[in-house]
Amino acid sequence: MKKLLLIALVALSGCSMIPSKWDDNQSRAAVDLQLSTRHLDCAGDQKAQLNVIASQVEWFDLYSQSKGTPDMQKLNAVLATTVKEYQDRLDKGPVSAMYCDLKKKVLTQQADIIAHAVLFRF
Repeated sequence: MKKLLLIALVALSGCSMIPSKWDDNQSRAAVDLQLSTRHLDCAGDQKAQLNVIASQVEWFDLYSQSKGTPDMQKLNAVLATTVKEYQDRLDKGPVSAMYCDLKKKVLTQQADIIAHAVLFRF
């Protein structure tokens, strides 16, 4: 009886580590984030472009919260922080092309990580 109880407890505690499953909406949102970060134009209106990305990040976060996929929320939180930091820096004035290029690379890498995690679920 003790063995059965132990197995049941281990099985239940292990369930909290199971990643979320495939979701068409999250998959589409992840690819949209990749596209937006890749097409960030440092010569264009960066504030407007970051507002679009921030909106996509917020949508992904709200959807993940509503769906109950905390593993996706954790990934998205990192990207949200990077976008917010970039927006705060732009509020202080223009940024150099090098700064924009470096942030674009970081944003793209973070969006790629999210997309990889979302698209390779089963």
